Amino acid sequence: MAGIMISSLSPKSQIEGTLLTPEQVEEISSRISKNVFEKITKQLDESLASSLEKNKNK
Repeated sequence: MAGIMISSLSPKSQIEGTLLTPEQVEEISSRISKNVFEKITKQLDESLASSLEKNKNK
C-alpha cells in the first residue's frame, strides 16, 4: 500500500497519490473490523477468566 493516500474531508485539501477503489476500501475496512473484533474478544475472554478465578477463590 506504499504511495496510497486518502484525502481528508477538508474542501481545501489537495488530492495526491492514488485514490483507493471501493473494493480496496472494503478490504481494508474488513481487515480492521476483524482485527478489532479479535482484540476485543481476547480482552473479554481474559476479563471473564480473571473474574471467574476471583469468584472461585472467594
